[in-house]
Amino acid sequence: MFFRRKKIQKGPLYFEKDGIFMYTQSKKGTLFKTILRKGYDFQINYDEGPSILLDKELVGQRSDDLVVIHMELDENYNVVSSEINGGRFLTPQEYEELLKKEELK
Repeated sequence: MFFRRKKIQKGPLYFEKDGIFMYTQSKKGTLFKTILRKGYDFQINYDEGPSILLDKELVGQRSDDLVVIHMELDENYNVVSSEINGGRFLTPQEYEELLKKEELK
């Protein structure tokens, strides 16, 4: 038998078969579905504090449409703390609903 792997949520990060996803919306209303790569986006912290850091800037169609994200994670990629400026985190369901509303306009 084959089983489908469930989506695992760890804070605002969603672990799926294809990678780690993060859904955000800027204050201007731009939607972002971001794929994060373990070897590229995450930084290992060798100093005191959390094991892994994520610093990400998402830019919309205009330069003033900016979302800045800072996360601290433990060695199992569980979110210890997260900070977002210029937007908010979304669930995949919220993202899909907002995307459908945007397409209908």
